[in-house]
Amino acid sequence: MRYKAKDIARELGVSPAAVSLVLNNKPGVGEEKRQEIIKKVVELGCEYLLKDNNVAKGDIGFVIYKCGGEVIDEYPFFNYVSESIVGAIEANNYKMTMMYLDKNMPLSERYLAMEDFRYAGYIIYAVEMYPEDMEFFTRLSAPCVFLDNPLPTLDVDAVTVDNFLGIYKGFEYLYERGHREFGYIKSKCPLICFDERYQAFRECLRIKGLLFEEGFVMDVGYLESQTEKDVERYLEQHEKLPTAFLADNDLLACRAVQAFKRYGIRVPDEVSFVGFDNRPICSFIEPKVTTVQTPGEEMGEVAVRALVEKIEKARSYNIKYKIEPKLVENESVRRLP
Repeated sequence: MRYKAKDIARELGVSPAAVSLVLNNKPGVGEEKRQEIIKKVVELGCEYLLKDNNVAKGDIGFVIYKCGGEVIDEYPFFNYVSESIVGAIEANNYKMTMMYLDKNMPLSERYLAMEDFRYAGYIIYAVEMYPEDMEFFTRLSAPCVFLDNPLPTLDVDAVTVDNFLGIYKGFEYLYERGHREFGYIKSKCPLICFDERYQAFRECLRIKGLLFEEGFVMDVGYLESQTEKDVERYLEQHEKLPTAFLADNDLLACRAVQAFKRYGIRVPDEVSFVGFDNRPICSFIEPKVTTVQTPGEEMGEVAVRALVEKIEKARSYNIKYKIEPKLVENESVRRLP
């Protein structure tokens, strides 16, 4: 059935004239009523009435969700994906509103911020989230897609880098260059992405038939001062070192490189390093750190595409999207004889 303005007016209990003004993107209707009419147009599947007039279908909320803030505050990765997200959202005739929510906010305040009629859906930057943080989002009426967190045990749409493949590529790169003693720089900050990367490291050792050495795992705090102290403490307590370290991410790898150099250990001549994410810091230190690139732009675009599909096609099932990373060769890995 192809709806007309009068059909939409009857559904909402408003005048056909008000609907006509909204469909033709003309003034004369309050913003709240305008958004209500647009939402009904979308619900009825008759966006064709809006397209010729380039009327936005509503807002998509880009939510930065903090559960502790250490990771988000220390390095705002979402800044690197927001441009691609904005472009993809506008290409689909929506508008984006960015908002910050904190797990410690009262539930009433979080609902007040998000349960708003103008939001057609949400992209949640969820890097710090764990399953127990999900209950709030399951109560929302608008669909959600979660970004930068695989959330493997939850039936939700999630878009993330393929963490296993990223660690495998870094591990294989080191292995091909003769390394057989592998260490790992592991953050004390609990993140599902970090959990996956560490488990991938353990699995890579198993696949190659190499022994896992507990003493080659360096547990470090996530904040810069914490990382430096923990790396120095590790070096004081461990005389024997592996020939190479992989790390949860670039921040930890680069800080470790700097600490090793201060301790008189040559990088990569004595110890090699591979990070994860391809952050700018990898090019700012000496030697430049080899890393695995997180495909931020692609992740943002896929998240928007998934959300628009849920909004406009009412897809009833959820999908986990894992985007392939690539290795970025720099100067922090030595080929062993």
